[in-house]
Amino acid sequence: MLAEQAITEYRPLLYTVAYRILGVASDAEDMVQETFIKILRVDLSKIEDIKNYLIKTITNTCLNHLESLKRKKEHLVDNWSNITNNFQLDPFENWSNDKAAELSDGLRNMMKRLTDAELSVYLMKEAFNMNYNEITEIAKKKADHCRQLFHRSKQKLEEGKDKFNVDPEKHLQLYKKFQQANADGEVRGLVDFIFGSKKKLAKLKKS
Repeated sequence: MLAEQAITEYRPLLYTVAYRILGVASDAEDMVQETFIKILRVDLSKIEDIKNYLIKTITNTCLNHLESLKRKKEHLVDNWSNITNNFQLDPFENWSNDKAAELSDGLRNMMKRLTDAELSVYLMKEAFNMNYNEITEIAKKKADHCRQLFHRSKQKLEEGKDKFNVDPEKHLQLYKKFQQANADGEVRGLVDFIFGSKKKLAKLKKS
């Protein structure tokens, strides 16, 4: 059987297998395409059971894809931790445009995944190395609650699922407030902004 024939005959089956593994239609289609690109380099005349061969190939391709996604998520979480950590040692004025853009993207992704409380605690803990006694005082929450918020925030970032729409103006203001907090070491204004912007939005909706 020629590769072109295999592509036509087995595409629906392979898509079904990929979708069952990945659960995402676009990813499943990508894995089908990748599988067929692989078999174009294989002499199918030497394969006794082409159907079984293709199923094993796409299964392995999907599993490799999942493993790659896992590594990317872990890398993203590490990056978010790095780009929001110890900024006092690396002032903004010394940053390149690429590094500033990386911070902006990191903050935007956090806003997509975390509640205001989780975002506040995560930034205080990771970006400014604050202990839970300090975080408790600013966040006005008990230490155990702050620990839970931090734990949940790390879990959500690892999962990588977007849950919220990000208002561009709030994102820009958050970036500026973060920069200001880094410059003067005063985190309270950053935390007040995160919660205050939500209250202002609620008032606007009521009016």
